[in-house]
Amino acid sequence: MWRRLTLGIFPAVIFCPPAFAEDGAPVSLGEVVVVGVAPVMGSGVDRDKLPVNVQVVDPAALRATGPQSAADLLNARLGAVSVADYAGNPMQPSLSFRGFNASPTLGDSEGLAVYQNGMRLNESFGDLVNWDMNPSFAIDKLQVLPGSNPVFGLNALGGAVTLKMKNGFTNPGTDGEIAAGSFGRARTMVETGQQFGGFGFYTGVAMQTDDGWRQSSRSKLIQNYTDLAFRKEALELGVGVTLAASDLSGLGTSPVQLLAENRSAVFTSPDQTQNALAAIDLRGSYELSDSLSLQGGAYYRHLRTATHNGDASGISACADPNDGILCDDNGPITDRAGNTISSALGGNGINNNTVTLTQSMGASAQITHEGRVAAHANHAVFGVSTDQGWTDYNTNAELGELSSSRAVVGSGVYLGGSSYSVSLGAHNAYYGAYVSDTFSLTDHLHLTAAGRFNFAQQDLQDRLGGALSGKHDYQRFNPSLGLAWQVVDGLTTYVNYSEANRVPTAAELSCADPDQPCRVPNAFVSDPDLKQVIARTWEIGARGRLPAGTGRVEWSLAAFTTKSTDDIIFVSSGSLLGSGYFTNAAATLRQGLEAGLDASLGSWRLFADYGLVRATFDSPLTIQSPNNTAADANGNIQVRRGDRLPGIPLHTLKVGAEYALSDQWSVGSDLRFSSDRVIRGDESNSMPKIPAFAVVNASSSYRLRPGLELFFRVQNIFDRKYATAGTLGNPTSLFPSFTDTRFESPGEPRSFWGGVRVAF
Repeated sequence: MWRRLTLGIFPAVIFCPPAFAEDGAPVSLGEVVVVGVAPVMGSGVDRDKLPVNVQVVDPAALRATGPQSAADLLNARLGAVSVADYAGNPMQPSLSFRGFNASPTLGDSEGLAVYQNGMRLNESFGDLVNWDMNPSFAIDKLQVLPGSNPVFGLNALGGAVTLKMKNGFTNPGTDGEIAAGSFGRARTMVETGQQFGGFGFYTGVAMQTDDGWRQSSRSKLIQNYTDLAFRKEALELGVGVTLAASDLSGLGTSPVQLLAENRSAVFTSPDQTQNALAAIDLRGSYELSDSLSLQGGAYYRHLRTATHNGDASGISACADPNDGILCDDNGPITDRAGNTISSALGGNGINNNTVTLTQSMGASAQITHEGRVAAHANHAVFGVSTDQGWTDYNTNAELGELSSSRAVVGSGVYLGGSSYSVSLGAHNAYYGAYVSDTFSLTDHLHLTAAGRFNFAQQDLQDRLGGALSGKHDYQRFNPSLGLAWQVVDGLTTYVNYSEANRVPTAAELSCADPDQPCRVPNAFVSDPDLKQVIARTWEIGARGRLPAGTGRVEWSLAAFTTKSTDDIIFVSSGSLLGSGYFTNAAATLRQGLEAGLDASLGSWRLFADYGLVRATFDSPLTIQSPNNTAADANGNIQVRRGDRLPGIPLHTLKVGAEYALSDQWSVGSDLRFSSDRVIRGDESNSMPKIPAFAVVNASSSYRLRPGLELFFRVQNIFDRKYATAGTLGNPTSLFPSFTDTRFESPGEPRSFWGGVRVAF
């Protein structure tokens, strides 16, 4: 895979002092901040006119906090954001915002729409977001529009994240970084932007390697982004190309009793994911007049994902020893030719292999009017869009034997039957038409109304003639209405109501039978129908700035409640780790508060962001969870109204401070706190939770001369032992003496990171 992308490698890095960009993050209220109100780039509204807690993050903070993706940047700065590391790899985080996920892991309930230059990043097969495939170094602007935002289409249940990439006009010049740190971690990056008359050219490349702090966890990643833009009078055109490849070891969760013996231990291996992406996005705008303009965009993405996962098999000799063959829970197993398999092979391990090829494309067009209607300022957007995806999904399973280190050694025997082999073709088609209008009732009172009609089709074809084939259609109109009031200079209050929907993905539809739990993402078993998810959000809040002499103090406060009907959740029901099925929960409720403060006072820069997210089931539910200590004789648990959803902390807090000792030298520290989390599989909240934790980091930078800077950072100064994700499983197949069914993904111990940054 690495030979397919012959990208140059140049010096680079990932970090500098704590996240205190020149304009401050997450939002600079002292300037007029224009926020995109639609997926198509180029249609913006003054943020203070919008009735939501829009949060704009300065991309310079990517270098300041040492994150490895845009998801890490959001987690570093926004109070209502948390990250759960189900995959066990820092390059593949599962992000949660207001209790809704944008994750690369099947099994997470996806609920955020993510766009890069108008290109939809939610993959066709599962709505997953592969953060490792986004070149974070090339982000020029990152914004979060919270709430059930209908304009951004399917999956925007909890909000939308938009990434505007760099170009030769916005980022002229050349700079590079190189850094290294603990656990064999190293990163290089170089980027350059140039202008030639009406043309702007930008290109950048980054490479990262990581030996990993856990056993057998080496990873590598390479990313390239190139952009060519053209501007002439009323016309703007642009094309962006993204190339990325990763080879990641994501070792997931381990039994808590094993982690108590060795924090770096893994349950089984290998657990490898390889991604390769080639994508192109086109964009354009044309000003028809001073008040009327056209915007449009199109994209094409080709993604190949291959996984190689070693697991305990659940296979053993049949009950009758005279048979001399292997059985699973359903009886004797066979190879691809239909022959039974001798028990002499052992077979307590299995290598699950998948290859997913996805091609997706989309196009959108809109017209924007920005002027006056009946002597009142008005900003209106009308648009249409389509997103299409074609997926080929294939799996096979190789019988193996677990070594003394719990690595699966393959036997060369591949298993037959629908439980171990899948060949699925899926086509999804999404169509939408939307409108958004911000009308100024007075110079200080602004009404925003929006709506979108969505139509979606899912077509599944089981190429092995099994039960996966099926066709599913969904449609819905989602409205929103809100009011923003600029009370005085520096103070805005607002209230908003909005709706959005998400349709079941092909991956969820193919793994929705409680009688036949599948092992995501390795095999699918059936195709019962699932209902679409509908989210309804109320939000009220205020934001402003305080006079602070020579400095600035900016703040925001928001309260929200989102009720989702027919929410799709993954039920961990099988006896093996990672097995289960998708189902519609009757209703879920996410309520909370966001509070943010950002200040620059003399030599000090400070920030504090707090999030309260109470994510609960809003109706009783009976689901299977045989590894739960509260399960009845049938393996069922009783979920009550008010029980918390797994993986989402009730409280999160991010605070930080930086002090400039001189014009050249600065030092800083930041803290991230998360309260406890419910383990996946314990939807009844009857087992011990993942404990709360607080991690303190410190950093420093020194500018040797203009354009040359050294930087250093320590993560987890006090070497706290913590976990960010958990699930339930049965460890006794490998550890007969283990009685605790909880598995956790441990957090990284103390680590060091440093490097040099050069600008020309």
